[in-house]
Amino acid sequence: MMAPGSESESALLWNGSSFLSLLQRHARQIYRLNPWTTFTGWAHLILFLAFGAAALLDARTVDALNTWFKPMKFAISISVFAFTLSFLTAPLLRVYGGTLDVFKPQRSDLLDGSGVSRTSGPGRIMLYSRVICLMLWGEIILIAFQAARGERSHFNVESPLGGIIYGVMGLMILTSTIATIAFLLPYFRRSPEEFGLSRSTLSGIRMGSVLFLLGSVAGGIMSSLLTHSVGDPGLNRIPFLGWSATAGDIRAVHFFGLHGIQILPLAGWLSHRLGWPAILFRGILFVFSGMFFAVTALTALGLSVVYWWPLS
Repeated sequence: MMAPGSESESALLWNGSSFLSLLQRHARQIYRLNPWTTFTGWAHLILFLAFGAAALLDARTVDALNTWFKPMKFAISISVFAFTLSFLTAPLLRVYGGTLDVFKPQRSDLLDGSGVSRTSGPGRIMLYSRVICLMLWGEIILIAFQAARGERSHFNVESPLGGIIYGVMGLMILTSTIATIAFLLPYFRRSPEEFGLSRSTLSGIRMGSVLFLLGSVAGGIMSSLLTHSVGDPGLNRIPFLGWSATAGDIRAVHFFGLHGIQILPLAGWLSHRLGWPAILFRGILFVFSGMFFAVTALTALGLSVVYWWPLS
């Protein structure tokens, strides 16, 4: 067996065919660990491609961007987020000593439809996963519905239907966020050894979870203000993302916060896997967290994250 961080393991990790084999093995494993989040991840990756095709065929715009760009952004974001939860399931099951595998029912007199006890640790993970996925599915369906109509899905209170859809989406994302917090909470209560994780990986998960929560708060602020701009957004936008290039845009804070839950655990895992010095990983934690707070400060001051970039 190769020691973590050895040259042989590093070479194996970056070898093309070996890496693809590793991905295939992990793809099968994470589906059996958490079918809900894994299916949601793959399905939204397909939706991303479908929305991209729609964008090529449909030239309509909403807020100066192609009407299908928003569904595309949300589909790929949901896909990455769902896969992240799939990978984060394994350490939790190591602690709880169970499985979410629908093909291996747990022995219990309190089983749900999948054969997993509702009151067990794995049962709670299954419950949170279901709630998260159902809410995200509901959100992407409503976003795509509004895109097909050529209307805004967010901050749309001009019509009764638009207001109802926006309100329902808000309840869905709030429910999903609460379930995600409950899903991640055990990572703050146990040691790395109990999870079978390196200290760097667990530190990445914890810091990423904190940034995810802060990014979610930013999303709540946008919803309450019915705007994502701090100052006059003008007409200059960052391509595809649609963020203002001249004013503060809370969506940037939301983005950096939410995706901390992918970037920092991955950095921690790579740090351990490739034998990086601990100070290098701590530097990554510091830099990414610093970027988040810098983006937050710029936004609060009404400055774009690319305010220094020439517009012409």
